Amino acid sequence: MAMETTLVLAHAMGRTLVLPPEDRMYLLGRDQFSFNDFFHLESLHLEHQNFDIITMEEFLKREGITGNLVDETTKEARIPPNNQVQWDGKDLSPLFGYLRRVGHVPSNWNPLECMAAIPATKDESDIVKLRGMHEDMKMLPPDSVNPDAFTGKYAEFYGPAFERLKENLGQRPNLCIYDKMMQEKKLIHFQVDRKNHDRMLTHFYAFVFFQDWKQDLWTKRFIRDHVRYLDEVFCAAGRIINAVRARARKHDPANTDGIYDSFHVRRGDFQYKKTRLSAEELLQISQPHLQKGTSLFISTDEKDKSFFEPLAKVYDVSFLSDYGDLIKGLPTSYYGMVDQVIASKGRIFFGTWFSSFSGYINRMRGYHSVRDRLEGYKDGVTLSWYFYPDDRHEEMREYRSVRRPIYMREFPTSWRDIDKGIGEI
Repeated sequence: MAMETTLVLAHAMGRTLVLPPEDRMYLLGRDQFSFNDFFHLESLHLEHQNFDIITMEEFLKREGITGNLVDETTKEARIPPNNQVQWDGKDLSPLFGYLRRVGHVPSNWNPLECMAAIPATKDESDIVKLRGMHEDMKMLPPDSVNPDAFTGKYAEFYGPAFERLKENLGQRPNLCIYDKMMQEKKLIHFQVDRKNHDRMLTHFYAFVFFQDWKQDLWTKRFIRDHVRYLDEVFCAAGRIINAVRARARKHDPANTDGIYDSFHVRRGDFQYKKTRLSAEELLQISQPHLQKGTSLFISTDEKDKSFFEPLAKVYDVSFLSDYGDLIKGLPTSYYGMVDQVIASKGRIFFGTWFSSFSGYINRMRGYHSVRDRLEGYKDGVTLSWYFYPDDRHEEMREYRSVRRPIYMREFPTSWRDIDKGIGEI
């Protein structure tokens, strides 16, 4: 989420994106990684004019050591700590402290409290219009801007900026505008500070608002088509999807298309303990939607597969580990992404609420639904459910607008109708 959001902000602001040093990543073990290890960032840089992406080392050599970075307070040139430019795998505290001194750190750009607004042009009049829209919105009756008011309804992506903002603001009190002051800053540094709730734990489309709807549409397509997992991930997932479908056809010869269903069951160290249901509960919740004996692929971090025996008595269950011969030599750090792609192709999907892993599976399913014109695609609806809680079970079965805490799921504004040609409007 944070990587996509930062990419979008950099492009929207017309700035060079500086990648963080290689470091450990959540749930990926002890190795050091950069985003280049999982996404085609080099291709983005080469294929898109004026979209520059460089490493932290390149940036510090170019701007830091040369004295081009100036302390925001003293206005004196500052050199990186100990003249160091290579920070991969090291304690990053001194580096981040340095960047906060020489860069402009946007205050109050908290995705839970504000939406970042990108003016249509650099003209001051567009900034004034954005401020005016936000002030006018504050005068509206609370019920009219409550996210529930947009359930089953949506502002067209090409509609007036006011209507689009009203739907997507999601009751956040602030609009953080990329104004003249920020535009004139040499370096903008988005810090991570959990104490101050400074985290980009949000979806790009839920945080960045474009006054120009064409830029919004372009950005959503750009992220879908270019900010995707490496080919190695999709090729491995494709091999296993073929194997899962072959297994489904063998299990039920009448299932000539090899249709299968999928779950994501998050257990492990997940902090939301109430989502950790028993296998019997998972079975009970899914049975009204799944056919008895259906082929079921389960993406899970549960290491003890005997946990799923109650499900295996009713469904033909398989896991990524059942197809190990098809991914020999593939780095284990890719396994989770492979799991996601496979799960995204299930006919029916059940996910874990609050899990961004389930959320991204649902966004991919949204992309598939639009491309293949599946049931509900015109309204951003997919054949997806959540196991828990009860009041979120049907979340994906009707259009829902962005609302806090945002990260708990993905929203159909990211995929609904984004392939409509401008000439069709």
